[in-house]
Amino acid sequence: MTVELSTTRSIVRSWELTQLRPHHHAHWAALRAVISVGAPVAVVLALGRGDLALFASFGAFNSLYARHSVYGSRLRMQTEAGLMMICTVTLGVVVAAIGGTWLAIAATAAVSVGGYLLSRWAQWAPPGSLFPVFAVGACASHHQSWGTVPVALAVSAAAAAFAVLVGQSGKLFPAGRHRDKHPHAVRLSRAELLGAQGVRGDLIAYAAGPVIAGTIAAAAGGAHPYWAMVSAVAPLTGPSSTHRVARAMHRIWGTAAGVVLSLVILSFDPGVVPTLVIALLAQAWAELFVMRNYGVAVIGITPLALLMQHLAVRSDPLATSTDRLVETALGLAVAIVLILLTRPRATG
Repeated sequence: MTVELSTTRSIVRSWELTQLRPHHHAHWAALRAVISVGAPVAVVLALGRGDLALFASFGAFNSLYARHSVYGSRLRMQTEAGLMMICTVTLGVVVAAIGGTWLAIAATAAVSVGGYLLSRWAQWAPPGSLFPVFAVGACASHHQSWGTVPVALAVSAAAAAFAVLVGQSGKLFPAGRHRDKHPHAVRLSRAELLGAQGVRGDLIAYAAGPVIAGTIAAAAGGAHPYWAMVSAVAPLTGPSSTHRVARAMHRIWGTAAGVVLSLVILSFDPGVVPTLVIALLAQAWAELFVMRNYGVAVIGITPLALLMQHLAVRSDPLATSTDRLVETALGLAVAIVLILLTRPRATG
């Protein structure tokens, strides 16, 4: 009965489309993200190396951390997150060079658990391992040679370093500063890290989610199993099982709307520059709403992912978009089952 009521509340909450949380200076976070991701990607495209766009964009994903932190905390968190993104991009390319779907699934699951523990220990915001899972899964999904490994490392490192500089650039513009309403993050002890309620269940979900979702997607012949793996961990950042199921519901309807929007955009077969501009607008949309209404944010996240994919590897838009929707639904179904199975039980 408790599970049924919890799930029902989650589904109802998922359809609160018009409910937005406070803006809270989201425009500054969106601007930093657009500059941090857009500039490195524009550079590699200008050099005629669209194949490096994924490395550049994932390297700059450290710009998505510490959106509400003061400059000192932001510098530390984005530097640490940047190192993590560089490592996961490089690991993904190494896995791709070795080859093998099952190795990619195993590597993604390991990054999922490691990223969760690292973000929890370091008190990163946002928490969880969504971005490193996305990076290693995407980079491992495309065939790569060993010669690409140092290139991926260099490109992602340059993008991450640039994002750190952008994160500190607000010091030059006092109007863009805002106070941090949260205390500085304090590293957790081993007992605090592993002994908190729900951590063991989280570890199971972060480990099993990518393995189960990736295995099913690969066995079914999905072209992008990592999309299922990403969706299996995406809802796990919620503070409770109810919030996590609601987040999963938000992601599925947001993805469906985003897929339709992506198909409309790609039906016009835009060139490289218009595609990049639209992708960056989608990035801005996602950052403007990600802390206010997750479903609305995903409407932008989906075209961003599909358009960046299109820039890196040309493919049939309808097939790719359909695969995105199906594998997202698969990953979220796995996530919901794991969330309900691993939720903390009431005692007493």
